[in-house]
Order: sequence, then structure tokens, then C-alpha cells
Amino acid sequence: MLNFRKPTSNDLELYFEWANDPQVRKQSYNSALIDLENHKKWFKAALNNDLLYMYIFENEYHEKVGQIRIQKQSLKEALIGISIASNHRGKGYAKEMLVLATNSFLKSNKDFLINAYIKESNINSKISFEKGGFQFKEMILFENINSFHYIKTARNED
Repeated sequence: MLNFRKPTSNDLELYFEWANDPQVRKQSYNSALIDLENHKKWFKAALNNDLLYMYIFENEYHEKVGQIRIQKQSLKEALIGISIASNHRGKGYAKEMLVLATNSFLKSNKDFLINAYIKESNINSKISFEKGGFQFKEMILFENINSFHYIKTARNED
């Protein structure tokens, strides 16, 4: 059973560690390492951005297991991103995180469509998004990389 909360300034180093995890960088569309100064600027701005919904997840032992970001991109569409701490991968947390975060977001943004773009090589994420209630839309070239495009709306949430 997971709980989630909004991150605080105290989570800056944790997000930095997660963002630079080798597997996270490999699956990201921008695989370059993130430097600390740029991360500090981004994180401070992110915490105060009303268009960005950030969720940090903890398990029943109060261990931080991962994060999800949902960024509004227009009046009706948002983009989702997820990462799970390396020591918590493979434990089935992704599905629950996706369901909890998207249900929370869609509860207050009922008419939104959430887009997920997943590299074709990232089969584990593809499966997690399907289990999390996302519907496959199409294969597309996203950021010049063959990608699965999944969507979720309030009409197809778990």
C-alpha cells in the first residue's frame, strides 16, 4: 500500500539522485546527466509551478519508492513522467503509483487527457502503463525516437 504527498524543498537531493540514476537517464528522452545547479533551479521552480503536479510515493515502511510528474501542456492535455527508486524496481509499485497519481490529477482536472510516451525498448514501462489504466493510442516518433503513445482520461481510469 502506497501513500503519496507533494514534494517539499527537503526532497531536492532525493529528486536529484533519482533523476541521475543510470536506468532513469537511459529511459529518458534526454539521457544527459543533470548537474546540481540546474537541478536546484528546476526543482525550486517546479515546486511553485501550478501547471506541474508532482507526487512522491512512500510504502508502508515510509521508504520513498518513486515519483510521478504530470505537466499540463494545454487547456486539455498533460504529459506524465514516472521514475522508481532503483532499490524498489520490480516490486509492482508502478501500477499503483500510476493509478493513484492519475486518479488524483483527473479528479480535479476531469476534462484532461494525460499523454504518456514510452520508448519502444522500454517494455517494462509499457506494461506498467497498461496495468495503470492507460490505453494504447499509436506508435509515433516522439523526440526522434520510436515510441508507444498511451493516453488516460477520466473516462478510462481504474
